[in-house]
Amino acid sequence: MGSATKTGITSLGTSADTTTAEIDAALLSVARVMTQVRVHAKLRARAGVDIDRAGAAVLYKLLVEPESPRLCDLAERLGIDSPAVTRKVQQLEQLGLVVRSADPEDGRASRLLLTRDGKKSIERLLAARRHWLEERLAQWPTADRTEFARLLQLFAST
Repeated sequence: MGSATKTGITSLGTSADTTTAEIDAALLSVARVMTQVRVHAKLRARAGVDIDRAGAAVLYKLLVEPESPRLCDLAERLGIDSPAVTRKVQQLEQLGLVVRSADPEDGRASRLLLTRDGKKSIERLLAARRHWLEERLAQWPTADRTEFARLLQLFAST
């Protein structure tokens, strides 16, 4: 069995610990690749859009949200402060990708909406990312891809 350290982290000692460490290392590697500026630049070029990663995150949230969020709600869902979201939304508004509409429940607030161009842009970026992912999985047997999707969805839902 692993031994506890002063930080409370257990050193590897069992096969379960080893498996968890392998999963952790793989997730760190995937996260690193998915957030690399050069990967995003390739995706932007393939999609034919000029949206930075922060802008893409805002557009994606607006695409998948069931209702048009207020700016403060969007900031909370993205896990970043409101001033940063405000600046990004202003940039996206200038690009014609996002518009604000009055909040019917609170006249001081506004709700954010994707424009038609904003929706097209994020959908093109997502399609480019799916294509990028398909290239990486092209040599995988269908059964492995299916199992990977199932397990990743299970992990994401926990």
